[in-house]
Amino acid sequence: MIFGLDSRLRGNDNTLMFYNNCMPKLSLTKLILHILIPIQLLIFAILVPPFQKPDEQPHFEKSLLISKGYLFCQKKINNIVPLEKKYIDLIKNPYLDQLTHGKNTKLPLPVFLRDLFSKNQSNKLVDFNINNLCSFPIISYLPQAFVLWTLSFLNTNPIQSIYFVRLVMSFLGYFWFLYLYKKIVHNFRPILLFTFALPMTLHQISSFSYDALHIMFAITFFMLIINWKKGVINHAPTEYTKLFLTLFLFLVSKKIGYETFFLFLFLIPFKIKPMIISSLIFIPFYFLFKLNGSFDIQASLTNSFINPNEQINFLLSNPLHVIQIIFTTTANRLSFFMQSLIGIFGWLEYGLDPLSYLIYGLLFIYVIVETRHASSLHKYKTMLLFLTLIISYIFILLLAFVFNTVPGSLIAHGVQGRYFIPFLPFIILLIAQFTQKINCFKNIKINELTKNMFYLLTIIYLISSTFYSVFNRYY
Repeated sequence: MIFGLDSRLRGNDNTLMFYNNCMPKLSLTKLILHILIPIQLLIFAILVPPFQKPDEQPHFEKSLLISKGYLFCQKKINNIVPLEKKYIDLIKNPYLDQLTHGKNTKLPLPVFLRDLFSKNQSNKLVDFNINNLCSFPIISYLPQAFVLWTLSFLNTNPIQSIYFVRLVMSFLGYFWFLYLYKKIVHNFRPILLFTFALPMTLHQISSFSYDALHIMFAITFFMLIINWKKGVINHAPTEYTKLFLTLFLFLVSKKIGYETFFLFLFLIPFKIKPMIISSLIFIPFYFLFKLNGSFDIQASLTNSFINPNEQINFLLSNPLHVIQIIFTTTANRLSFFMQSLIGIFGWLEYGLDPLSYLIYGLLFIYVIVETRHASSLHKYKTMLLFLTLIISYIFILLLAFVFNTVPGSLIAHGVQGRYFIPFLPFIILLIAQFTQKINCFKNIKINELTKNMFYLLTIIYLISSTFYSVFNRYY
């Protein structure tokens, strides 16, 4: 009996030795980097039907126009351009439109597959009105437009073009992120990883959207700020140029709402002269590029349904109205903001299961714990970071109240959690400032085998949950 027990113990020792040698390689970081992110990008790029992401149809239209050389609108109204009928047929596709507006509508797979592989495509030119696309920022669509321009020489099926562009944007975003992940100071990598690995981030990276480049420029800017703060970047003029250029590209890649990002520049230990010179160059160029958005502002100000002028007068009539709107919107929409930051997909009609949201919430806490000792800021910098985030939140809500909310409502409409993805690294950085004295996690000891199996099962579950959510919605 003793001999048999000894044999079993030796067998257990051998098993533990095997896992100790092999399983530690399955770190949570590697599982997220090399399994969770790529697979979820593929799910969102391939499994989601065309135009089933936020405003993907007008984003596709803008990319297509740029690929045809139509960069700007020539007049305020009646901007008409000729486009191939095959693209017009796709834009006006009835079952895709029904899928967009019908919450319980499923994709008619046999019909869709027939259209996907159809070679009967008409290149006859048809007039197409582009008034609603005039204010869209050009920079955001250059990669998509280049791919569409390349595919036009192959006379590619329009539906196939959408999937091909999504895949290209997924690869571009993924390898861009890997470069940033390698470059950023090691202790801040979890912040970058969590932000990029969010399902909502991956959903937008793999789409026809200005969100893709906008998010990538945001995390690039965060990487430059952190590396500068930690002394990895010197004060050479080229470094200021790189920092301001990244900020410029970030701001002009989307409509107004993120101008407060300029204040994040003061988190770095800058020199006054190059900062002033860079600012004097940056600010005029930025406002010059934003003139392209005047079409959108003029159209909004004359919108009788929303009536922005009435909303502005309401805000100015009593400063307490601003406070009332901020508190009312936050109280009613905060849970939606948090949930849609993690992921509410399509046209905000489906999301993940409760356990998946909980897991991402726990990962958020894990990232804060992992970075709390590496992210110490001076108290004045912490105050600046806090005020910038608060001002940014108020600014976004007030813009939504003015331009997207009908008079009479005290809740700002049109704001989604994905709008706050660019701020997320800075939010984590701020929270970490107040958790540096928490040491209750250091005494937690978990067996390596148990930890690795838990990580692996968690990643499998998150992938399965995303796949099921998308598949169950459309098929």
